[in-house]
Amino acid sequence: MDRPEGTVASAASPPSPPPAAVRRGRLRLRQALSLLLGVGLLAFSVEVLAGWARHVTLDDLLAALAAIGPVRVGLAVLFTALSFVALVGYEYHAVRYTRRRLALPVVALYSFITQGIAHATGFAIFVGATVRYKLYGARGFGLLDVVTVQVYFSTTFGLALVTLVGLGLALDPEPLARAVGTGTWPWRVVGGLLIAGVAVVVFLSAVLHRRVRILGHLVDLPSLGTSLFLLALGVGDLLGVAATLHVLLPGVLGLHFFETLAIFVAALGLGLLSHVPGSLGVFEGAVMLLVDPAPELAAAVLGALVAFRAIYYMLPLMLALLAFGGVELVRLWRRPALAPPEAGGEGMAARRPGACPD
Repeated sequence: MDRPEGTVASAASPPSPPPAAVRRGRLRLRQALSLLLGVGLLAFSVEVLAGWARHVTLDDLLAALAAIGPVRVGLAVLFTALSFVALVGYEYHAVRYTRRRLALPVVALYSFITQGIAHATGFAIFVGATVRYKLYGARGFGLLDVVTVQVYFSTTFGLALVTLVGLGLALDPEPLARAVGTGTWPWRVVGGLLIAGVAVVVFLSAVLHRRVRILGHLVDLPSLGTSLFLLALGVGDLLGVAATLHVLLPGVLGLHFFETLAIFVAALGLGLLSHVPGSLGVFEGAVMLLVDPAPELAAAVLGALVAFRAIYYMLPLMLALLAFGGVELVRLWRRPALAPPEAGGEGMAARRPGACPD
C-alpha cells in the first residue's frame, strides 16, 4: 500500500523549531536558575562577611581606613584611571568598527559615562547598551551601530577576563586551591585550557570566520592584529583594577601581585555570575574567603575593600552621573526652542523671516 504523501514530506523536511511556548518556558527556566544562583551567592557572601565582621568594631574599621594613607589612595586612583583609559581604547575601536567617526575626546567621555554607571549598577550589558543608545543615538547612531559597539565591547571584556582567569590559575592557583581544599595542579590545567581556548577563539574569529550576523546584518570581525591589540587593552583594563585592589590591601598579608590577581579575577567572576548590582557583597565575600586573613587582620582587609569600593565604583559613578547630566544640559541648551502656536493654527516657526503681520 502506498504511503501518504504527507508522511514522506514530513520525513524529508528538517525538524521544526520549538514552539513559542517551549522557548518561553526555557527562557523562564534560565532566568529562574540565574536568580537562584545570584541569591545563593549573595546569601553565602553575606554569611562569610558576617563571620569576619564579628572580629571587627567600627573603630577598628575607621582606623584601618585611616591607615591606608594618601599615597596608597593616590596610587589606587591612578590605577583606576589607567583602567578607564584602557576602556576608552576598545570603545574607540568599537566605534570605528561601525564605520562611523567620532572625535576621540567624545568617545572617551561617552566611554567613561557608560562604564562609570554600568560598573556600579549591575547588569552591565543591558545598562551599558541603554546608556550607549542614549549617548550615541543623539549622534546619529542607529540601533545596529549601538548593538555592534556593545557586542564588540562585551566580547573584548569577556575574552580579557577569561585570559586573566587562565593566567591567574596557571601562575598562582594557591588561594583558590586552599579555599576549595584541593591541590594546585588541577587548577593549573584549567588555567592552561582557558588560555588555549582564548587563543583558539581569537584565531577562528579573526582568520577563518570574518563575519557574524547581528540583528539580521552581516558584521565583519576584526583582523588578527586588531584582535590581539584589543585583547591587550582588555587585559590592561583588568590589570589596572587588580592593581587598585593590590595597593589597598595591607602589606602585612605578604601577597604578591599575581596572588592578588588570582583572588581578584575569581571574586570578579563570582560577582558577575551573581548579577548583584556592582557585585556588592559577593565580591567582598569572595575576597575575604580567598585571602583568609588572621582575625587581627580582618579590619585591615575589610577597610581595603571599603576603600576599593569607594575608589573604583563610587567615585567613577558620581563623576559619570555629573558628566551625563552635563551632556544632557548642553544638548537641551543647543536644541532650538519651539515657539508656542498662534491663534488660528499658524505657529511662529511657520512664518517667513521678516514677514509683516497681517
